[in-house]
Amino acid sequence: MELFSEFVTLVGIPLDPPIGNTDTIMERLDDATSDAPVPTRIVAFANVSAAPVKLKGNGALAGYYDLYVTLSPTRESVGEAIYHFEDDTNGTFESKAEFWPLFELRPLGQGHSIFVDTGVARVPGFPMNIGSAGGRWSMRPPTDRVVTSFRAAPFFYEGEVIITAQRDGQISPLVAMQHAGPTIAACAKDQAEFTSADYAGRMGRVRFGTTKPAANRELE
Repeated sequence: MELFSEFVTLVGIPLDPPIGNTDTIMERLDDATSDAPVPTRIVAFANVSAAPVKLKGNGALAGYYDLYVTLSPTRESVGEAIYHFEDDTNGTFESKAEFWPLFELRPLGQGHSIFVDTGVARVPGFPMNIGSAGGRWSMRPPTDRVVTSFRAAPFFYEGEVIITAQRDGQISPLVAMQHAGPTIAACAKDQAEFTSADYAGRMGRVRFGTTKPAANRELE
């Protein structure tokens, strides 16, 4: 097989079970106080390649695949966040976390998926250190359809939050990529919402801590 070295664009897909349009959930493990680090962990993540990827070569694995990215079932993706309070209801935050994904290459035709669990297999570049800075939070929901948790004081995104992984500061060695700059990955997140306020009411109390086992696979 030939070496695969390309940037892949990923798009969010609904979690399993679905919680509105949510594709990622970061859980705070303690109450937030101003300017003090708060431990966090990613408890749900579901992305898929925007277009199929092609594995080239003369081996049996050559062909087109959809690339699914979820969470490693063997390693926790933990981190921390620091919340800066401008008043009692809003402010800014910065965060960082280790991201341990599970990759699934699902063939477009017949055949079996290829799974790569970065929590078990040594993959250059993982765990990937990701972080954000300058994001804004508020305790006031921007709409009546927002996804929230009842286990702690709700914090909502205000506008887009840009999450990046920079080449400098990574834990694991990165394979050099031709024409690659200092940013190796980037994504934009905004506040997750239900499709309607009525749907949010039917969901009742969402408890994000129980999401991970079911969110680690996308429904067939």
